[in-house]
Amino acid sequence: MEIWKCIGNLPSCEPSTLAPPYQRLRLMQILEDGTRWLVGPYEELTEFAKNLRHQENLCGILTSKKVRLGLRKNDVPPLHLEQQKAYGEYVRGADHGMDFTASRARAVAVPFRADKPPVNRITDRNENVENFWRTQTPQSHHIVEFKHLEKLGVSNEKGNRESDYLLLPAVLLTAGFHQRYISSILKHTHRWSPDKLRAELARTYYGLYGPEGRCSSLFPPLWQISKIILDEVGIGTP
Repeated sequence: MEIWKCIGNLPSCEPSTLAPPYQRLRLMQILEDGTRWLVGPYEELTEFAKNLRHQENLCGILTSKKVRLGLRKNDVPPLHLEQQKAYGEYVRGADHGMDFTASRARAVAVPFRADKPPVNRITDRNENVENFWRTQTPQSHHIVEFKHLEKLGVSNEKGNRESDYLLLPAVLLTAGFHQRYISSILKHTHRWSPDKLRAELARTYYGLYGPEGRCSSLFPPLWQISKIILDEVGIGTP
């Protein structure tokens, strides 16, 4: 496997210049707006994410490199914030009744349920929910889901190949964006059989990350990585 070598050769990839133990992390340039995604082996990126809670220098590096952790300006690390353990009782937010439909930048992001109410996020409607997600540690998202590759027999939870759980390429995202957007889109695919995964996986990730995908014009660098992973494990891509 030479997944990380192939990623390093992508025109959109640049070194993060981070010191050990984060030297394997990479920046993926987003042509749309000049920002970047931070990617790296899952285990290393997860450790980096934990330290964003209390290391100002790491947060400063993300800011200086224009690294985004989601699609909103308030998708930022929870530096020095105490982690909220649960939603608690709902507290109505300032934007509770606001309809954001007309102001959404559709070229940048499509809501998960674009054709169904409500017309704003639960974090817009409830202040306590917004506070909960704002205080959560950022998460490493396997750019191609480990569960998919494991079911296909090409990834192992305890292996040391670049296609295995700890070394698979991941991208750093806020917990809310990861769980409430990306994971929601992919959730139904976890029930697919191996045969359906082989037939549909490339199309699924192209639809999520690709330049003509349904979700965001900021995701194509993640499609480039997905394509490398899928090609390496023998799944043809568009």
